[in-house]
Parts: sequence; structure tokens; C-alpha cells
Amino acid sequence: MSRPAVNTLIVLGACVVYIVLGSMSGRTSINGGLGQDGPIYAAMVTNHDLRSASAINKLTPAFPLAAAVAYAATGNVIRSFEQVNIIAFAVLVLAVCVILDAPSAPPALKACAALTVILLGLPTLTTAFDPGQPTLLAVALISFAVASCEWGNSLLAGIFHIGATLASPVGIVAPLYGIWRQWRLRQRTPSALIVFLPALLVWLLVQYWARGGAAGLLDLTRLSRVHADTVFWAEPLFILFGAYFLVTSVGGLTILLCSHPGWIRDAVSEKPELLALVLPVIPFMATAGLDVPRTIPFLLPFWLLVLSAWARGRTASLTVPLVLATGLTLLT
Repeated sequence: MSRPAVNTLIVLGACVVYIVLGSMSGRTSINGGLGQDGPIYAAMVTNHDLRSASAINKLTPAFPLAAAVAYAATGNVIRSFEQVNIIAFAVLVLAVCVILDAPSAPPALKACAALTVILLGLPTLTTAFDPGQPTLLAVALISFAVASCEWGNSLLAGIFHIGATLASPVGIVAPLYGIWRQWRLRQRTPSALIVFLPALLVWLLVQYWARGGAAGLLDLTRLSRVHADTVFWAEPLFILFGAYFLVTSVGGLTILLCSHPGWIRDAVSEKPELLALVLPVIPFMATAGLDVPRTIPFLLPFWLLVLSAWARGRTASLTVPLVLATGLTLLT
């Protein structure tokens, strides 16, 4: 069976399981089923006004824009959120398959990774329960933008990188990864690098607009602001809390990789651009406060690329470690 056929089956199967699990988990009753942040995005969708939200919500314009398209067809805000999340989940699973296709990973590894993504609390299952949040779409677009780097300097890859920067401030990791990757491959011509320039410009424009101009951007650098955002890390229990979510960010697969740090080191040594998927995320994690669990899923592209390097370097059967990783995912 061809790779596209296998990927299609994995995506369709994963979407069915996601929908079934979502229906079994029910829906939140907060704000009439919209969730904690849902009313803010609902107002942006129904009033077609992205300026009506707070700065933190305006930093993710891709979600209300996508929901507005779905709302035009359904006339129901909650249904529009759900449709966006289902499509985002399909894109995320496809990105998982495409990333693992680069080293010709066996179907079993792709199926295991897809199953793990389905079972993750963040960004997957919580979105099924509380549809009015942009995390799933953001992680999906960033992951697919990273996967599209394998296509070279194509127009389509540039579009996905723009989507990543519209989906979240963390989306800047995608073009940074692409530029670093092209540089390592010695593809340093303007035509090879310019594909990532629009995404960087879009990221800057969104930051400037959402933060209220230069004054809002400078406010982020105030020491008192930084101290207030990072004060939780002075608590040992909070450090333990963050470490747990970090080690289990991709369920048993990250536990498997963290059990042998040399695998991670070897992957980064082979592809130093992987650091572009980690280093820019650290400030967001450090200043997220109690929302740290929402930022950790943005490390998913990094873990997938490390996983692909691990699979490529193994000559023994992957069955035992994958079964063990799946079991750990179910336990965590």
C-alpha cells in the first residue's frame, strides 16, 4: 500500500476515534458550552471584529477567522468551533504522518504516534470537551508547517508557515526552523530563504497589532512584568508540575525518548535546527504561569522529529518499545 493511502487511512481512523471520544466525554457547561475563552472568540466570529478581544486572544487570529468561515455555513458558534477542531485534528495527524514519512518510518510507528495524539489531554481531548480554544489549531498548523519544510522552497510551504504565525505567537518556530534547515543544507540563496520571509513579517505585524503598538511590545520587557509572569517557578511543586507535563507531552513516546537522553542528543547533533523548535518555546513556557500545560504541546514537532531520528537509527524491531510507549500513554 502506498504512503498516501496509509496516511489517509490513519487520518480517517484517528478522526473517527477523536469524534467518538469527544462525544463520550460530553461538553463543558461553562458559558453555555462555549468554555472559558469561548465567548471572546464567539464575539469575534459573530461580530466579525477581531479588535474586540484582549491582546492575548488577538494573538491567535487564525482560530476566529477559521471559525467565522464555518459559522457562515452552520450559523452555530459551538458547531463552528467543533468543525474547526475536527479539521485541525485531521491536519495534525497528517502532519505526524508526513514528518515520520521523511525517514521512511514503518506504518506501525505512524499509527502509534497518531494514537498517542488522539489520547493526549492537550491539545486534543480538552478541545473536544471545551471547543472554544485555539490550541489544537495552532499546534496543527505549526506541525504541518514544519513538515512542509521537506518540500523545499514551494509556495504551499510558505502559505503553511504564514498560517502557523497567524495561529499563535509560538508559530514563529516554524519559519525559524525552516531557515535554519535551509542554512544547514547550504541552500542559502535568496530564492530558498525568501519563502519564510512573509511568515516572519506576518508574525511581527500580528504582535504589533495585538499588543497595541510599540508600547505594548516594550511592556513585555519590564522586569516587574517578567517577574510576575515567572513567579510560579519559585515553587518546587510547580516545577514538579511542569516537569510532569513536559515528560508526558507526547505520552509514552516522550517517556521513551527521555529514558535515553543520548537519542535526543544524537538527533540534535544530526539536525541542529531542531533547537529552533525548542529555544523560542522556552520563554512562552516560562511566562505562561498556570497555563504552562497549554504551551508544552507546541513542542510536538520537536518530539516527532526526534522520534523519526530514533526510528531511523534502530535496526531491531520497534514492536516492543511502541507497545510499551502506548501502555505508558494510557497510564499517564
